[in-house]
Amino acid sequence: MLASPPIAPSLPRAEPSVRDRRVANLCLALLVAMGAAALAGVMASLYLADRHPLLLVALSPLPRHLLLVAPTVDPLAFVLVATVRSLSFFLVSFHIGRTLGPSALSWLEGRAPRMGRFVRGIERAFQRASYPVVLALVGPTVAVIAGAAGMRAVVFAALATVALVARLALILEVGDWLRGPLDAVRTLVGAYWLPGTLLLVLGITLSRWRGRGSESAPTKLAGTGRRLRASRGQDGRSP
Repeated sequence: MLASPPIAPSLPRAEPSVRDRRVANLCLALLVAMGAAALAGVMASLYLADRHPLLLVALSPLPRHLLLVAPTVDPLAFVLVATVRSLSFFLVSFHIGRTLGPSALSWLEGRAPRMGRFVRGIERAFQRASYPVVLALVGPTVAVIAGAAGMRAVVFAALATVALVARLALILEVGDWLRGPLDAVRTLVGAYWLPGTLLLVLGITLSRWRGRGSESAPTKLAGTGRRLRASRGQDGRSP
């Protein structure tokens, strides 16, 4: 039966164990590294899509990248690489939620008013039916919520894997259906990848420069984790 019983979010402990601190630090470092890899994949996407499609999937498995390269690669390799890469990111997010608890949820809700409403809606749905929510909406946000709510890691990994494989199978079908237009796009990209990449890098650089006054998501979460661990360590009290 998919409708699992409600899972109550676990409260933060008064003093984090040495293992918890190590897990939090490792997860935050991995999140930053994966974010950097994804950004590199986006910047090099015009080159990689035509010449090294599986590398593009491994670096940046965005839906547009997956759809663009789906008709050109072996389906089994496509599903394997995309599943491992996405599941790794989700598991890191899951363990951040598990380690930071409500603080991670507060960070998610505070990113933007609209994001806050979305997170609260997902939390309410998760309390009513956690398994279907993971199957239907698995992603970093759901992973953090599942970790903070105390779902078992092996259960989350199994549900996320099923959801990812189903999504990738759908992308393969859509990619095959759109093979003609996608081939035309890849031909155009392959012919003009160098000037296109320069423009793409310039656009990304300008966008990040304009937004330099606001912290990136990994940076905000890293700051949240540091503040939480520091406050827990003071006099053995929780914040």
